[in-house]
Formats: sequence, structure tokens, C-alpha cells
Amino acid sequence: MRFFACSFDSVLIRFFLMMACVIGGLFIGQPLVAILALPLFLSAVLGVSFLPEPTVGAAEAKAVKMKNKPTRTQQVA
Repeated sequence: MRFFACSFDSVLIRFFLMMACVIGGLFIGQPLVAILALPLFLSAVLGVSFLPEPTVGAAEAKAVKMKNKPTRTQQVA
């Protein structure tokens, strides 16, 4: 879980879900449902990303370059 790593479209989706929880909960007369909007609000404001954090070793492994192995015809010449 990383803070401030969420994209803008995810923040907008969480904001609309939060507003739907509040309006829907108050419209049906269940204010406890509206309280479910608090975690959505906090995750939108803090920009929490629930994707796994990239490991350092995986990024370095992609940058490894292999040396060309000489073929048999290159060795003879």
C-alpha cells in the first residue's frame, strides 16, 4: 500500500463512489450506510494505491544485457 501513488481517474472514481454512499444512505434513511463513505474519502484524499510495490531487484533484472557469444565461424577467423 503506497500513499499518493494513485492516478487521477482512480481518485475521481473513489470520489463518486463516496458521494453515492452518502446520498444513497441518507436517501434510504440509513445514516450508518453513509459512514461507509469515510474509508472511500480517506483513500481518495490520500491517493492510496493498493497495487503491490515494485521490487528493486525486478527493475534491475530488466536492465541486464547479455554479451554476444562468439559463434564457431567467428572463432576460426
